[in-house]
Order: sequence, then structure tokens, then C-alpha cells
Amino acid sequence: MLSDERKPRIGIVFYSRSGTGRAVADRLATSSGWPLHEIRDAVPRMGLSGDLRCVADRLLGRRPSVRYAGPSLDIYDHVILITPVWLRGLASPMRAFLDTQRRMIRAYSVICVMSGHGGFRAVDDIATQIGARPRSILLLRQHDVLAGETDGAVCRFKRQILAAAGPASPIEPLLPAVD
Repeated sequence: MLSDERKPRIGIVFYSRSGTGRAVADRLATSSGWPLHEIRDAVPRMGLSGDLRCVADRLLGRRPSVRYAGPSLDIYDHVILITPVWLRGLASPMRAFLDTQRRMIRAYSVICVMSGHGGFRAVDDIATQIGARPRSILLLRQHDVLAGETDGAVCRFKRQILAAAGPASPIEPLLPAVD
């Protein structure tokens, strides 16, 4: 744990195609005061052609061009990654982002937004890419986010992050998962 002299520096980085992940990121940022940074597609994914690009990128393991205007992630003690799940795996824009930023991440947690299943596989994809496991995970269903039924889970997740914030230790505890 960090001493009382310095609060942990925590930042939120999200990718959202449909706006559902953005809603979760906004709720977490509003309730915590943590800075929020967005990953955007270099080429927007609108309509049917955007849907087809999502499928092709995911199935072919492509890493599309993305834009990120936030700070280098090494300024944070802890980064919260918020990503959608595409075809039961990590969304390709988040994968592309992590290709360039993974070495800057000291400790992290993950929130996955999904329509059905695949959140744990997406988290596994992130852990493999970063080379370390997350401190905490939260899996949310898109329907529940849109219905406004995830505020309690997001609040518990925030408390868990604050309790575990600080430099990573060489021997991390078992992964805590919220809901």
C-alpha cells in the first residue's frame, strides 16, 4: 500500500464503438474523479461496413490504426482499461492500443462490456499481451449497462481499486472479480 503522503495516480483508458463502454467510463470517472482518456478508431466504424470490419479485424487478428491523445500511461500507478468484447474476445482497437502502450502500464484492472459471453477470454487476451495479470476485473452485460443496472457493481469495483492501489508486488494475490 502507498503511504498517506501520496494518493495513487489512477487513470481510465477506454475504447467504445457503440457508446456503452463510454457510459461505463463516464460513470466511473464521475464517481471517482479519475482522469478519462479515449482510444478512437483512425477510420470510423459506421454502419454495416463498420460491423463487417469489426468481425474481420477480430477473426483475422488485425490491429487497426487507432488514435490516442492521452498521456503516456507510465504517469499512472494504476490504469483501468475499459473495452468491449467482440466475438468472445478482445476488441481489435484495444489490442492495437496495447501493442504500443503495454510497457507503460505498471498495474491495471479491466472492465469488459459484452452482449453475451467472452469477457474472461478478453481479459486473458489483455493479460497475455501485457505479460501480467490484472488486479481486478469487472464483466458487464451491455443490456444491464443500458438499463442503468450496473452502478452498484461499478461502485464496488472502484472501492476494490482504491483498496489495491499502489505499486505492484512481485507476488500478486488471486484475482478479485466483482460480480
